[in-house]
Amino acid sequence: MNNNIPKDTKTIGSVIKAVGVLEELAKSEDGLGVTEISNRLNYGVSATYHLLNTLKQCHIIEQDKKTKKYRIGFALFRICGMAKRQNALASLAQPYLDELREMVGETSNLMILDGNEVIYVAQSESTRLLKLFTQLGAKVPFYCTGGGKAIVAYQPKKVQDLILSNTNFIKYTKNTLTDINELQKELEVIKEQGYAIDNEEREEGVTCIAAPVFDCYGEAIASISISGPTYRLKEKHISAIVKNVMDTAKKMSEALGYIEES
Repeated sequence: MNNNIPKDTKTIGSVIKAVGVLEELAKSEDGLGVTEISNRLNYGVSATYHLLNTLKQCHIIEQDKKTKKYRIGFALFRICGMAKRQNALASLAQPYLDELREMVGETSNLMILDGNEVIYVAQSESTRLLKLFTQLGAKVPFYCTGGGKAIVAYQPKKVQDLILSNTNFIKYTKNTLTDINELQKELEVIKEQGYAIDNEEREEGVTCIAAPVFDCYGEAIASISISGPTYRLKEKHISAIVKNVMDTAKKMSEALGYIEES
């Protein structure tokens, strides 16, 4: 914890202590109990318990029902995801989205993860009379979108498990995956092949092809996708579109400082 705060700076002690608790939990692999945290930070056990309970109520941390240990919670991952959503990312993506739309002739999108949903933050709309687009700022469940699956597939296992355990699965079409085990298998395949497909899983007759965008730290912070009528994408050959989407996502990742491991 940062102890270099000037003494004449007006601060709230309990907030500083809460940050200390979060930093200790972030360092822990398996979580920590009240006494462990109290000893590490030299806080009173009672005060530590109240801090933990407050953070738990806000879903910033969560408690294992069996071990009673605390760990970083779903809401904090959600906040981190939102923090990464910067206007600069959308601005950087726009030329790549425009180029992809020109190549494929369908609407291209940039999405980021927000908890167990994805948000559309940038878009290049198709000029076709029959076109598919989602309103900017709209949130949709990750598991039935190509863009959502492309991002979640590359999250650390702890984050991925947290997202899955906090998702209420709804079957939108006959193709929607609502079984966690089956979805986990698909996420593994997506990570191996480098792209995801929404095969009419959100809306019948609509297909989406997506690939992850990585930052300079190698984290999947967004995804680029193409969406359009299933019949039209098949006419254009799915494999060719997959290559275009992956190439575009790679270019944007490199612009963000990502260096692919050989």
